[in-house]
Amino acid sequence: MPQYKTVRERVEDAMREVGTLLIAFAPLDAAFNAERPYIVVLLLFFLSAGALFFTGALILERRRAGAH
Repeated sequence: MPQYKTVRERVEDAMREVGTLLIAFAPLDAAFNAERPYIVVLLLFFLSAGALFFTGALILERRRAGAH
């Protein structure tokens, strides 16, 4: 019998995936757009947003696992 994910589990998965993609592709975006003067600000914003999403998803998952 297939086990369906709850909404919370799907949100955790989505946050983790978005965080991973932001962390992975932010330096690539900075490399392609190096002539912009504000690229360092965008790079730091994308990296910190990715880390925030990824860490938030891990905290929510750990909190859910601890409740069981």
